[in-house]
Amino acid sequence: MAQNLYQICTRVLDEIGSFNLPTFIVGNDDDVARQLLVFAKKVGEELTRDYDWQELSRTATVSTVADTTLYNLESDYERLVSDTMWDGTQFRYMRGNTTKREWAAITNNRVNPALTYWWRLYRGKIQLNPAPASVFSFNYEYLSNIYCTDSVGTDRADGWADDTDIPLLPADLFIHGISYYFQKSNNLPYGDAEAEYDGIIASRQEKNTPSQAVDMAAGTAPPRMSDEIRWNIPDRVDS
Repeated sequence: MAQNLYQICTRVLDEIGSFNLPTFIVGNDDDVARQLLVFAKKVGEELTRDYDWQELSRTATVSTVADTTLYNLESDYERLVSDTMWDGTQFRYMRGNTTKREWAAITNNRVNPALTYWWRLYRGKIQLNPAPASVFSFNYEYLSNIYCTDSVGTDRADGWADDTDIPLLPADLFIHGISYYFQKSNNLPYGDAEAEYDGIIASRQEKNTPSQAVDMAAGTAPPRMSDEIRWNIPDRVDS
């Protein structure tokens, strides 16, 4: 079962020792409770900002408006996943994110067949070229900045808001991160806590998505042949 914010903070203080456990965290004026909440938010913001987690991957679908080139990003948008922008109506890859130099060349070119849409991030929005002549939809994958939900799974856009809130990322990331910042802030020896936090991040990142299979015989594989030409090699060898 997922650990909630209060259980995470309890683990932190149990491991540190020497501090009394507050009866609640969110809304508590106790100095320890306030510190724990501040650092829980700090860790959540740090993890969503600095690392790519499959738990935070989301897909956005945007419906265009004729002759409109600028479209808002999702409210929880943190950053775009590269090469995921697709025209969902014509099933075509949309070219981008273009550089300023490329965009100038595209938009100033007198020859613009408009077979494919180009896009870039511009002033916090998605800008398309050419301007859509009619309504169509495009989609893209992005990483969300939301790191927790309430107890029934509703996103907490502003971070932890209740002791029963649940992290979207593994709880040990928060436990070790809060512990590190708490010990550092209270002038406790924090070197080991910092190393443990970094180690947990590295370990979780390494295992966050499955690795692609590696073909150890890639250098000796026969070339791909047409349907008319086949290698005279059986599919299997009987023992």
